[in-house]
Amino acid sequence: MSKQPSRSRHLIDPEVISAVDLFPTTDLSESVLMESRKKQSQMLPQIDITQMFPVTFEEKTVPSYFGGPDIRIEITKPKQPKHDKMPLYYSIHGGGMVLGSPVGDRPGNAALAAQHGFCCVSVYYRLAPEHVQPSQLQDCYSGLKWCVEHAEQLGIDPRKVALVGSSAGAGLAAGLALYIRDQKEFEIHHLRLRSPMLDDRTSITADHPYAGEFVWTKPSNYFGWKSVLGHEPGQEGVSEYYVPARAQSLADLPPTYISIGSIDLFIDEALLFAKQLAFDGVSVEFHVYPGYHHLSPMFPNAHYSQEGAKSSEYALLKALELL
Repeated sequence: MSKQPSRSRHLIDPEVISAVDLFPTTDLSESVLMESRKKQSQMLPQIDITQMFPVTFEEKTVPSYFGGPDIRIEITKPKQPKHDKMPLYYSIHGGGMVLGSPVGDRPGNAALAAQHGFCCVSVYYRLAPEHVQPSQLQDCYSGLKWCVEHAEQLGIDPRKVALVGSSAGAGLAAGLALYIRDQKEFEIHHLRLRSPMLDDRTSITADHPYAGEFVWTKPSNYFGWKSVLGHEPGQEGVSEYYVPARAQSLADLPPTYISIGSIDLFIDEALLFAKQLAFDGVSVEFHVYPGYHHLSPMFPNAHYSQEGAKSSEYALLKALELL
């Protein structure tokens, strides 16, 4: 049987095209999940960031505020503080709700801690399908609430808190931001969403003519959403804390930065989310990078990766009044 011609390969930026050949696209499903997890953990190098950057690194276990199991967090701090009280950068890893860990975020967090004096905290949340929502929301909220409540112990400023995530982590961060807004127990001051997974309905709508062919596909997205929701995607009555695109209003969210590639599966939901943020009076910065796919961050030296690094750093420092 002859292979179907590619819909969107001609649109990929040449600087990031090699990823789609190095990592052939595979639709994620229950039958390949364990193997995918194993492969991913082998691919992520266990880098000792304290040898690469002037930072300290600590793993800690903190209690759940919901009676669930304890939650692991990783704390990266600069050896030479730049502030009396450090701003907090709380990150949630990606992986389609079913894969991943904070290990891949360590070098970026260490660089931010060293350069700008942040206390960077990453959270290990329970993965689907073994655990469905609200497990993920509760774990992510508990980790952040613990940090805010122990601000003095950590040496952080609870008035300078950034919540960030990539892919599934960005979807979880957006849902968490809505939950924090409504609980009113503490505040966050910046929200950074890279290639955010915001809407379960994307997995059951008609194929996009050009987006989602490579890396993270519609079948993988369907598996991720079904796994984390515990039921078929697209049903009515799903909480906006689990599916942020379902929110009636995004008013009172903090200044938000969103970046996405033009051929990423999540392009339409990111566009709509940015539009809703602007409509609801939230300061939003939105970047679409032409020809970028879901693995484009693998190429930090590519032109638009560098542009994104600059603009996202500026947005972070500006929102936390660190410029």
